[in-house]
Amino acid sequence: MTRTELENQTPAAGRLRTSWGLAAAGSLLLAAGPLLGVVEGAEPAFTSWPLLALLALAPPAAAGVLLFRGRPFVAAGLIAAVGAFAVGRLLSDLQIAFDAMAVARPELFRPATLVAVTPSAGLWLLVAGHVLVIAGGALASGRAGMPADESEPAGLVTRCVIIAALATVGLLGKPFTSADPFQLDRGPWDLPVLGLTGGLLIALAAPLATALAASSPDPDTREGGTSGVSLALLAVVLPPLVTAAVAPGIGIAIGPLLALVAALCLPLTLPLARFVRGKRDGSRDLPLPSVRRMHVIAGVLVVLSAAAVLAGAVVPQLDLATGGAAPALASVTVLWPAGLAFGVLGLALLVPSTATAVRPALLFGYLAVQLAVAVAAQPALSASQLGIAQPGTGFWLMVAELPLGLLALVCAGLAGAVERENAGAGEPEQVPVAELGAVLLAGVFAVGAFVLPNVRGDNYTAATVVPGGEAAVSAALLCSLIVLIIGLVVALRSRPARAAAVLAGAVLLLGVRALELPLTGDKVPGAVAGPGTWLALASCAALLVAAGLAGARASR
Repeated sequence: MTRTELENQTPAAGRLRTSWGLAAAGSLLLAAGPLLGVVEGAEPAFTSWPLLALLALAPPAAAGVLLFRGRPFVAAGLIAAVGAFAVGRLLSDLQIAFDAMAVARPELFRPATLVAVTPSAGLWLLVAGHVLVIAGGALASGRAGMPADESEPAGLVTRCVIIAALATVGLLGKPFTSADPFQLDRGPWDLPVLGLTGGLLIALAAPLATALAASSPDPDTREGGTSGVSLALLAVVLPPLVTAAVAPGIGIAIGPLLALVAALCLPLTLPLARFVRGKRDGSRDLPLPSVRRMHVIAGVLVVLSAAAVLAGAVVPQLDLATGGAAPALASVTVLWPAGLAFGVLGLALLVPSTATAVRPALLFGYLAVQLAVAVAAQPALSASQLGIAQPGTGFWLMVAELPLGLLALVCAGLAGAVERENAGAGEPEQVPVAELGAVLLAGVFAVGAFVLPNVRGDNYTAATVVPGGEAAVSAALLCSLIVLIIGLVVALRSRPARAAAVLAGAVLLLGVRALELPLTGDKVPGAVAGPGTWLALASCAALLVAAGLAGARASR
């Protein structure tokens, strides 16, 4: 009898379906509450109910698919993890009923005056929804488990809990920053007792639920539990992040970003641990995906991502509050070289003869796109913060490329891992002094290119890694610099062909930094090249020399 057949015949299977029904009913109420409105006297900061409905319905939808496919214990772990977060969310939402003005929930309501708001029917739907989700989670967590599976990878619990602890740190901070005197940017520590308790329970649920799931001897419980924690974290942190991105007077705080990173990384921990363990265990026959298939999937995703970027450069980035035609933004011109280069990489991945050669350059091509998107999106974000306009269709097209590109990187990474597994470990080669010097020079120049401004003008200095008035660009520069330094170190330890591709990909990233002045500088009065532009060009030259030397070494 197979595991799936055994699962479907245990008495626990019926209980799991009941728990799913409770969780699904609760999620429907959670989706309906914001649509009806949770208070009278204030409106949400933006049209948030579609996002909140999507986040509420995602866990039961995923669990339903798992049940339909005969994976009830994975579904049980997912429902139980989401239920663990629902306890804190219930108390946090109840705080609205007792003192709504003390709560910082602009996705539900944003006060415009000092007049107190009153709870409405939507709030009680939220409360009832949380109660049902808690009941479903409790029922799912008490199901009869399968016999212990001793295949838990060593150190898995520690790695998962460390990632979840990052989310805890983020959840204990402020959800956003606010320049609006009526909208307070209160974190859990600033709330009354009920809200404080709810916030602490939400923050503690991340490591506790993760530890319970990751330490389970049942692999299905581990998979479902960590996935449930990830979905629950997304439901908590995405609303304040989206609010900060689109609502005037509200800015992004670091806390939700940390929790978002944890939510995205946590589901990857288990498959990566299984893959590494399978490589080290010669007695196990680990099924490996087809390299060609991974290349094709990655190539299609890259082309779609590049198409979204280029479409974002054409479609208006702003919707003016006055309803008039939005002006064209000069910053979007930087999207063209980045998007076209990224699209060419995607097309090359579709060609069998070039896919392996260009794959290592994909990461820096993706970072080049993110830097260009940050430069293009900053005016839209600033206009939204000032209340002049809201992000338009072009802005959201640029946002859509982010997950597409990430999925492409995952597929490319799998292809590379399988390729290395099939090829085996080769003898490390000594890097020639000339190539090493070129890489080191490129790294030094790159640090200056990101730390120093690349454009100066009358009363204007372009963004650098030091946070200033252009937070999105500064964050993109900082992330790009960190990954670039790591990438250069990896290139020095890689095979010559892979090193050449990595170094060539880094040229795309530095090229975007260098092209910002000629593409956007005509809109800046008195614009001149800053030291960042010249250092970016110098880094590009050094990278090209290093890539050429590595390529010549690979052809010997």
